[in-house]
Amino acid sequence: MKNYFIKLWMRFNWHLKELNKTLSNQPSHYSSKRFERMIIFVNACVMLDLIVWKLMQEDKIDYIAAIALYTAQMVYAGYQTKQIFKDKQNDTPVDGEQKV
Repeated sequence: MKNYFIKLWMRFNWHLKELNKTLSNQPSHYSSKRFERMIIFVNACVMLDLIVWKLMQEDKIDYIAAIALYTAQMVYAGYQTKQIFKDKQNDTPVDGEQKV
């Protein structure tokens, strides 16, 4: 059981190091563009949730306006997903080319 937690800790530590490398100039296992987009999107989700909750508490918007805001958020999420897939296609080598 002790080996399991040691391996788990080492794996977690490796991911933290790779995330740190992603935000620096060092080569990393993760894509910095995707990571930055994820952070921005999660931040936007949390902020939208807080704003909608606060406005609904003060009765300044109704549920229809909240649904409209969340619909806009899902459209934006779809756009971000499309951009990530486009980035993945640009990152894959074509006809035996090697990416550096």
